[in-house]
Amino acid sequence: MNAFAGMLDSLFADSNMAVDALYTPPDGGPPVPCRAMIRQPDVDWRSGGSAIGTTARIAEIRVSEVAAMEEEGLLAFGGRTASVQKASRPDADRLVWRLELG
Repeated sequence: MNAFAGMLDSLFADSNMAVDALYTPPDGGPPVPCRAMIRQPDVDWRSGGSAIGTTARIAEIRVSEVAAMEEEGLLAFGGRTASVQKASRPDADRLVWRLELG
């Protein structure tokens, strides 16, 4: 384990940073329990001099907990369920899934 992986383990274990979640693949496979860091940043869309602001829902999940993440799967957390619109692994070590939720 490298230092970055150790830091991620600490962040995901912190109840102030991450929540318990349940990922269900779109093919109806068994649900996978995991920890998720949920963010809701504002996103600005600009076109031709006008701008629209919306709120995005982003979840980050460790690859060590959910090895295969598929779009159209479901993520349940905090009494809510959201569909996975996009799944990517943007960090250099490929340790975290970044999910755009619908």
